Amino acid sequence: MLKFKLIDIKEKLDGKFYGNPDNEFDKLLTDSRKIVKYQETLFIALNGKQHDGHKFIPELYEKGIRSFIICEEINAKNYPKASFLLVDNTVNSLQLLAAFKRSQYHKNLLAITGSNGKTVVKEWISHILSSYYNITRSPKSFNSQIGVPLSLWLINRDTDIAIIEAGISEPDEMERLEKIIKPNVGIFTNLGAAHQTNFSSKNHKITEKFRLFNNCDTVICKYDYKNYLKNKNTKCITWSNTDENASVFVNKIEKHHSNSKIFIDFNNDKYEIDIPFTDEGSIENAVTCFSYITYLLPKPDKQIINKFLSLPGVEMRLQTIDAINNSILINDSYNSDINSLEIALDYLNQKKANKTSILILSDILQNSDDERNFYKSVSKLIAEKNINKLIAIGETIQKYKSFFNKDTAFYPATEDFLINIIHSNFDNSAILLKGARNFRFEEISKMLQSKSHESYLEINLSLMRENLLYFRSILKPQTKIMAMVKAFSYGIGYREVAAFLQHNRIDYLTVAYTDEGVELRNRGIITPIMVMNPSAKDFKTMIDYELEPEIYSVALLKELEKELKSSQTKIIPVHIKINTGMNRLGINENEVLEFCQIVKTSGKIKILSVFSHLAGSDSDKFDDFTHKQAQVFVEICNKISSITGHKPIWHILNSAGIIRFPQYQFEMVRLGIGLYGLLDNITNKTEQVSTFKSVISQIHNVNAGESVSYNRSGKINTQIRTATIPVGYADGIDRRLGNGNWYFIIDGQKAYTIGDICMDMCMVEITNLNANVGDEVIVFGNQNNISKIAKILDTIPYEVITGISERIKRVYIEE
Repeated sequence: MLKFKLIDIKEKLDGKFYGNPDNEFDKLLTDSRKIVKYQETLFIALNGKQHDGHKFIPELYEKGIRSFIICEEINAKNYPKASFLLVDNTVNSLQLLAAFKRSQYHKNLLAITGSNGKTVVKEWISHILSSYYNITRSPKSFNSQIGVPLSLWLINRDTDIAIIEAGISEPDEMERLEKIIKPNVGIFTNLGAAHQTNFSSKNHKITEKFRLFNNCDTVICKYDYKNYLKNKNTKCITWSNTDENASVFVNKIEKHHSNSKIFIDFNNDKYEIDIPFTDEGSIENAVTCFSYITYLLPKPDKQIINKFLSLPGVEMRLQTIDAINNSILINDSYNSDINSLEIALDYLNQKKANKTSILILSDILQNSDDERNFYKSVSKLIAEKNINKLIAIGETIQKYKSFFNKDTAFYPATEDFLINIIHSNFDNSAILLKGARNFRFEEISKMLQSKSHESYLEINLSLMRENLLYFRSILKPQTKIMAMVKAFSYGIGYREVAAFLQHNRIDYLTVAYTDEGVELRNRGIITPIMVMNPSAKDFKTMIDYELEPEIYSVALLKELEKELKSSQTKIIPVHIKINTGMNRLGINENEVLEFCQIVKTSGKIKILSVFSHLAGSDSDKFDDFTHKQAQVFVEICNKISSITGHKPIWHILNSAGIIRFPQYQFEMVRLGIGLYGLLDNITNKTEQVSTFKSVISQIHNVNAGESVSYNRSGKINTQIRTATIPVGYADGIDRRLGNGNWYFIIDGQKAYTIGDICMDMCMVEITNLNANVGDEVIVFGNQNNISKIAKILDTIPYEVITGISERIKRVYIEE
């Protein structure tokens, strides 16, 4: 890859250069948490309302980065070996830098936009053509104002076709992206039913997206969208299954159990393409791919057409599951190429904490004129990412054993690995599966998972990040956030959630009991942790593991002081709980003087924060009481500061309070249920992050006069079909949800419960549904959410989600 110097491109970025003129870079970094080859990397310090990349410059300089683009003055004397380019806006400079890189590429550049199918079409085109062309494509869904420039930077001299995704969330954004990408070919996939937030109408959104094609030579789209193309000099390749005037006409589709045959008329020739999917979206995406191929090859040959039969399923999200022997398993085996490998390795390092990192990698099915140098690049990447152990599967990668660490284990095929697997080799490990589809790594996944229950709770960490960003957006930049991970992170799984929050730079974590904090420390969590319900016997353990106790009484404070007298600890931070009206835990106002005097005389106790708990912040009928609590809290906090001569952090707001009473955010807030998207009664700005999924175990035809479940509770008056689902009240499905009081989602339709909920199973009616054994079942999700269950049960969402049994495995996904 070409190397650059900041001093040589300062005019192109309209920046002021200072520092060492000799530093070179060929990689870009915007996220300081990624592990990269630091010496050859340029860090762009992005600024936003809730983040400032400049504060990570000292850390990155220590790691070896020497080139920086900044928009705030930096004292270069502190970084004598560094190069700096001072600009007005670092995002703009990132885009200008990518535009400069793009200007040096003179081959085919395909840009893809649309609301649905962008990533799938990109991956499928790459799959079909990678044996014929060297393809560089956007990693995953890198299609934003920041993702697009990072994607363009991956283009190199050997790239025959570059495929860049482009997405927008606001008007005028696409015009900016078009100036950077400058595509010569474009694809518009579809708009679908995606929401039109920030756009006045569906037509407005389509018009904005088509601005990507203002200067294209050729555009591929469905016949229905051709009139949105404004440049009359642009050739338009259209497809349709209803209008024979389209360039590519789909005259028939035959759907079978697991595949579809698509009959196409193009250029007076007839084509038949088989795809291993039956859904309408996949059929449309396949036709779009065929249409693009006609741009490259006016007469697609049989070899190309046969590639459609092996189109891979494209998982848009990385999946993390608990694995054997206290390990975690990250499944990213939907595709295998060097760019997606780098992203997956970054994710592995993000998740590993104090675990041993293990990569299980298959042959990488990617066209390369120089196979030897290609695998040398793969070995170099693995070494750069500090992966502890590699397991390589495939005959091709075995040919290049000498490039890899001598401890690497090689197997010719997946079957050989499965036969020889030793479970003890995967102890306290973070395991990444990265394999091409024909290596069937799903068999390895099954072998390494710790739980085999067919039902699971899927947690979308991308949605959790969006929820976190929403709360950060309504807080002042300096306000800290303490995240609640008590009660198994509200049933979500506290170890994985804690690691996620730590990666997203949360200020504090809170657990209920000491042993939860100890386990988090043992899992590599270094973020400060408050323990809400400490007992005196746990103080030594808390000191050893650097956990910070909540002190809610004078008696508990005295027990802590007693422990500290025999401890070598110089000082311990504590969090003081004040009772302002909840009357659960907390010191009362008349105890403050005695409390503070003990703290002052101790010399080893530091009051880090003072807090209280609002009793009714989610209901406007208690607003007067909430204001009264806040008033009492401020008075007591001021009293503590006056006596001790020290002002600690104050915090009183919970999730509902953050939204409804932002004036009381003080120095910190506590975020709990809002992080998990369960505040439907207060806001529509967050999304439920959890979906409970299962499968159909068996289907019955039940005749009139028969019954279903215990006590003949489900009485049948006319012949029906029922499906048995392997979840019951032992899994957290309340018995009151039986007998038609709740519905699951099967094939997008409601399937109501019938009869009593059993311990491990329940039954639903599927008479009018297209359902088969093994089909996916949504116990609760977006259509049938937790808040609706809570309303039926006359309870709160907290109780529903925390009631999901731990025998149900948790699967974490992240885009």
